[in-house]
Amino acid sequence: MTRALAALLVISWILLGMPEITGLDVWVHDVMPRPEWLRTTAYVVGLILGPTIGWAFAAVLFVLAWRRRDLRLWKALALHALCCATLLTRWLFDRVRPIEHHLPSYPSGHTVAVASVGFTMVVLAKRGVLWAALAVLVAGFARVVLEMHWVTDVIGAVLGVTGVGLVAALALGLVTSGRELVPHLVRPRRDP
Repeated sequence: MTRALAALLVISWILLGMPEITGLDVWVHDVMPRPEWLRTTAYVVGLILGPTIGWAFAAVLFVLAWRRRDLRLWKALALHALCCATLLTRWLFDRVRPIEHHLPSYPSGHTVAVASVGFTMVVLAKRGVLWAALAVLVAGFARVVLEMHWVTDVIGAVLGVTGVGLVAALALGLVTSGRELVPHLVRPRRDP
């Protein structure tokens, strides 16, 4: 079941990136109010919840894995790197941003970084899904408010990181089932 979910997420991520922009993108872009205080807050959020947190997390994982000689932490670092690598696909999709910018838009790099940290933390701690989801929502919302990304860029980043993350976590032996990541949200299986 987990493999099927991972495949569905990856396929959805690819398909969502195919059109240049969608009607949802245009609608959200046009109706979202952007007062100055919200833009300022979004800018500050983007400084913290973005590539900075992704690189800092990778550095901490590296130091901990090196000092503790812990194979599980090395695997977590590989998982984080593979999740972050979904960002490299932005040159394949080559989507334009809502404003003039030199980098392609899909998927959102800030959202990829935050989702990668959140996913890796959930895999390591086996809890914290709601905190990770909240951080991703805040980071993604900030990118849309600043008009740096379309809303589907943010959604696509989450789909890509989660799909690739599930495949990688299974392959690295960090999880055996997606149920391990959200045990409190899943009903226990009945014995036949």
